Amino acid sequence: SDDKKENELSVSKKGDMEKRGDSEEMKVTEDEQGLHEEADKKTENAEKNLNEGKDLDTLLHHLYIAHELAVNENKNVWFQRHSEDISNENIIKITLREAYWDLFREQLTQEPLKLDMAFELLAEIKKGLELVMTPNITTLRKQVAEVLDLDLLRTQAEHGAIDVMYYARYITSVISKICAPVRDKTVAQLSKETDIVAIFRGIVEILSLMKCDLLSFSLAAIKPDIMANHLAYERDTFREYINAIGGTLPRTSNWLTKHIKPTLSTEDIICGAYIDILTWEPSELFPETLFLEEERLRRLNLDYFRLTVSCTILFLSLGLIPQSYHTEDFKESVKTFILIMIVEAKTDADVKKLCTNIAIHLIEKVKTSPQDDSSGKSLAELNYKLFQETIEQASLPDNKIRLLVCTRVNDYLKNSLKSSQNPDTTFPPALNIFKPELTSLRQSFQNVFKHNMLVCMEHYQKLVKILGKEPTT
Repeated sequence: SDDKKENELSVSKKGDMEKRGDSEEMKVTEDEQGLHEEADKKTENAEKNLNEGKDLDTLLHHLYIAHELAVNENKNVWFQRHSEDISNENIIKITLREAYWDLFREQLTQEPLKLDMAFELLAEIKKGLELVMTPNITTLRKQVAEVLDLDLLRTQAEHGAIDVMYYARYITSVISKICAPVRDKTVAQLSKETDIVAIFRGIVEILSLMKCDLLSFSLAAIKPDIMANHLAYERDTFREYINAIGGTLPRTSNWLTKHIKPTLSTEDIICGAYIDILTWEPSELFPETLFLEEERLRRLNLDYFRLTVSCTILFLSLGLIPQSYHTEDFKESVKTFILIMIVEAKTDADVKKLCTNIAIHLIEKVKTSPQDDSSGKSLAELNYKLFQETIEQASLPDNKIRLLVCTRVNDYLKNSLKSSQNPDTTFPPALNIFKPELTSLRQSFQNVFKHNMLVCMEHYQKLVKILGKEPTT
């Protein structure tokens, strides 16, 4: 068509202009030139996708669902949580505004009658009905379109002639025919309601629940297919997403570039980059390849922070406590207390504030311990000020003990990400007391990494090669 030719000509001209601009400003490598050309092709494909109706929101929605179904261990819990999120966040927002319903009631009782809000509400409800009616309900869908004709309703509203109760009863009857059985009782109660505002409010609430019902049904229907082919589906959808955002991954490139060394393999580069994420600040933007994992990685970031700080506090504390108290039970109880105290900490400043209570508790624990001191150190030396000042050092990122702990944890996690490594053989002996916690962190981190590699490895390999850092063999 003429529009298609014009679009292709526009894209071609755009690519030519970019190439001329690049050649005038600077010389680019052959790989970089190839990247620009590939980006142009992907942009053109993205435009075609958008022209066909597959917009970015739709791609993100499909990608998110496929990803969650693939990686979430308890699929039924995810269905329930996702439906609750939809219900709580994406329902028609007027249900959350008491003032709206008060004003609606006021308009219905005004003289002369004012029906602006009634028209807007009926228009919104019509959209809601269209969303929850499946395509095969053709007769009812046609009837709803005729009864809730917006042009007719607008004219009636302008003349104060909308029979609000009639439409409320009609909509309720339609809902009773298409809702899931679980909503029958609620609809029956609504049918007996006589207050017009309560009826409309109930209609809006039921429609929002019906959207969730339809989503759950749709997910249950596509779940077996996604689970059988989720990797291929997620890879393909992610490629479409990349095309839709312009065909390039600038944040991912910057993230990998920081960890590239000529002597490192692509696997080593990616593993190092992953470890770096565990210490990212909340304000740092995630790579495009990890945007679906951001929530999980943010949580793991906090787990890593609390675990390394807890290790540091324990080691600093034990350095002040006579050796004769260092029984396994004693160390385990101290560790458990520290982990409980640190569970809400999110920053180094939080840790510093908590050190007061930790110091008091540890001193009391030592003083009430039945162990005899045979080390020559007097319990009187275990004063609060010394303990507090010592363990407060755990809140300093450059504290030597904390740096050493982080190095041990990082090495262990990095080795566990490599396919050839058995994590049990690389566990740091000095951290054995924290083995359950560190193993749990490693498993969660490893799961995120492995799935992301299966979906995005082709993009990582391509980026490393284009950046010119892939070592020659």
